[in-house]
Amino acid sequence: MEPRHLRVDLAATGSRAQAQHDAVCPDIGPICDIRAEPPQQHHTTLWVTELRLLAEYGLAERVALQASVPLRVVDTQTRYTDLEGDPIQLDYDNIHHRDETLSRLGDMQVLLRTDLAGAGFLMGARAGASIPTGLVHEDPYRLGAEGKPHQHIQFGTGTFDPVLGLDVARPLGPWSAAAFGQLQIPLYEGPRGYQAGARMVGGLVGSRSTAIGSVRLGLTAAHERAERWNGLVPEEDGNHGRTDLFVVPGITIPFATNYSASLDLSLRVYGHTLGAQLDMPLVVSISIGRLFHLEPGRHVEPLPPGEHPGGADVADAVRQGEATPLVAATGKWTVFDFWATWCEPCADLDDRLQSLARNRQDLAIRRVNVVDLDSPIAKQELRGVTSLPHVRLVDPGGRTVWEASGRPAELMEAIAARIGR
Repeated sequence: MEPRHLRVDLAATGSRAQAQHDAVCPDIGPICDIRAEPPQQHHTTLWVTELRLLAEYGLAERVALQASVPLRVVDTQTRYTDLEGDPIQLDYDNIHHRDETLSRLGDMQVLLRTDLAGAGFLMGARAGASIPTGLVHEDPYRLGAEGKPHQHIQFGTGTFDPVLGLDVARPLGPWSAAAFGQLQIPLYEGPRGYQAGARMVGGLVGSRSTAIGSVRLGLTAAHERAERWNGLVPEEDGNHGRTDLFVVPGITIPFATNYSASLDLSLRVYGHTLGAQLDMPLVVSISIGRLFHLEPGRHVEPLPPGEHPGGADVADAVRQGEATPLVAATGKWTVFDFWATWCEPCADLDDRLQSLARNRQDLAIRRVNVVDLDSPIAKQELRGVTSLPHVRLVDPGGRTVWEASGRPAELMEAIAARIGR
């Protein structure tokens, strides 16, 4: 993330989850004080949706502030059977489950992120905390033991939890390979006596730029430790810990100016759970993002179609970050000028290159709007490049003879030295 850039994404995640557990008196409820109630099974289906607003602002070169705010919606439907699986109809209120829809904010997260590059690797580290903005209900196990209605669905942890993350990426030919991990560790119990289990997620992902966008395939592992209420792990049902493994195909497609849309499918291929856990075989995630440029100064803009400033051989090879082959002009020196609207020095270099091209009939300028350094064309052409402006010089025979990032004056001096003044 470049300084004074703000990226905002709105992500929607949806899944269908199921859970089943047995219930016997007296845990069934107050009806057990009135009559003998045979054991029963509760089959619960939940449609879980989360809308998450994510923002990242560049504070300085390679340093950014990240924040996320989730809104969770859970629709619950329950059917009841005897232990043989035959349906039963309850003639009393069930204290465990209600057919209802719950919606609340979850816990916010605020993280500081830094990026480093070296030895062909791109590395990022994140550190911050979750903020207890999500609702935590009263101890459901205590209320259940008292025969009172209760709620097992929690919308947060009720505590400030440290969050740590790390990712490493490396170009491998046309592909980029990355490994990532994140850890959230609740260190104490909240006001209601709830201490969530530590949550760990990590994985591998390979991505490649195509003509329509960036495609990827990942493998994600998630592990959650057991929850505690008043220092104790629940003995009956509840979250005793789980491990899941997902295969995650996805695609990101840029559109318009500074916009992108993403789709990811998380397909559960392995799971190990303890206690009455939710079974979530598929998670669907859709997001739309936009990059805002908040820096001052003059910026480069795409040329109107067919325009050649001052009769110079200047054209836009890439207008909105799309991945496409870069073709040099036949029989001329060609400068591929990689720029973005947020890059103020790029405007200076653009003026200098156009002025040079107006006086050199043997020179062609091909402008490449990368939009940002995560765009499809940037991933295709600028692997390992961390700053703009960036230029590539191709000789009249079609061979790349020089390429560099730097200040406009220095880049122009290097170009003039190679093509002759």
